[in-house]
Amino acid sequence: MAYLGRQPVIGNFVKLDAISVVNGQAAYTMQNNSVNFTDYATVNQFLVSLNGVIQAPTSSFTVSGSTLTFASNLATGDVIDFIIVFGNSLSAGTPTDATVTSAKLATLTSAMNFQGAASDMRLNFDTTDTVANATPLMAITAKNKTDSVAQLSMRRESAVDDGYIALSTQPTGGAVTERVRIHSGGVMSATQGIALGVGTANTSSNVLDDYEEGTWTGTISDGTNNATMGSNTGGYVKIGSLVVLTGYFTISSLGSVSGNLRLTGLPFACGSSNAFYTSNGLGWGANLSITDDTSIGFQIDTNASHLNFTHWDNTSGTTLLQASQLTASGQFMMNLSYRTDA
Repeated sequence: MAYLGRQPVIGNFVKLDAISVVNGQAAYTMQNNSVNFTDYATVNQFLVSLNGVIQAPTSSFTVSGSTLTFASNLATGDVIDFIIVFGNSLSAGTPTDATVTSAKLATLTSAMNFQGAASDMRLNFDTTDTVANATPLMAITAKNKTDSVAQLSMRRESAVDDGYIALSTQPTGGAVTERVRIHSGGVMSATQGIALGVGTANTSSNVLDDYEEGTWTGTISDGTNNATMGSNTGGYVKIGSLVVLTGYFTISSLGSVSGNLRLTGLPFACGSSNAFYTSNGLGWGANLSITDDTSIGFQIDTNASHLNFTHWDNTSGTTLLQASQLTASGQFMMNLSYRTDA
């Protein structure tokens, strides 16, 4: 039907618990689900049937608190058929379990507060399907006037029973992009690095954007011909742009190697402006035809992925080591560092 003005909201209609008549008693306690009932504003909200006859509010019965009192005492054989209470105007009542959908929820304009035992302070998300790897199981997205700026999501990593936490941000004019991931095993990855020692500032000179450990394979060469190697594996640690190398290399046969000696296979090319010479004590060689007490060193040219062997003595100063100064059983040990643009 049509309404003049705003249509009233459907009230909350309640059928109270059954009441047994007591001979000679007029007053009875009203209950709903065994709890005393007082959720009403006026006696005119009550529909009471006694012995199959609807009773008139006020003249046939009154209500006060949780007590309904008939105009006269009831007797054995009387039956209170039912008591129905019509909800207050604009009272929505309590929804039935599992009946409120997300479409029925209004947009919150203030904070939502949770209060209770610590064990209850949580939101549980439980999917009903098996999703593919990297598919969000849940996500919380923050927006500024409909434009996403940050997102916290939890996703399946590689199996049904493991997952990872992803933190994503959106740069100006860009898209929401994952920046930090906490893997199922606890390792954390940060795509743009971590700024150290500057609080929450984003200072490029303080950003650690790379760390890596591994091995590398070195080969004695003259740039064209390679020697046959006995031992040829070294280790490296890369921290940001700084590469620290270690290694022990032995030669089984020089073959056709001649001229200046070099060691190829560096894990990263030297930087564009970082040619490097070792200091004393970082290099060691054996079975070399060089002057006693000579210091072995290394030189890495800019943008090069190899190093040159050097040696120093009082007579010649620093010179490049030649293949003719190395025997087939030559050995080198090194510990040096250089910078890379990688």
